Amino acid sequence: MKENLISKAIEIVGLCKLAQACGVRHQSIYRWVEKGSLPRTDWTGETDYASRIEEATKGAVTRAQLLNFKRSGETDAGKPHQNQA
Repeated sequence: MKENLISKAIEIVGLCKLAQACGVRHQSIYRWVEKGSLPRTDWTGETDYASRIEEATKGAVTRAQLLNFKRSGETDAGKPHQNQA
């Protein structure tokens, strides 16, 4: 089983500081921990919690790690959408 990176971020900075860095309530962070991933909106570009978590943890948990995290049974079709620049 893979390490839950959101739980790791909580261990590093604390739940309240992580929620504050992301601009959400702690209940949202708990939801991400339960699901083992960030919300869909981070993959579609509507939000960028992954970058905020990377900044809060000073790079200990990176955006790339968070967005490449696969839930058990997820296929390559579940990979995050990459914006074309």
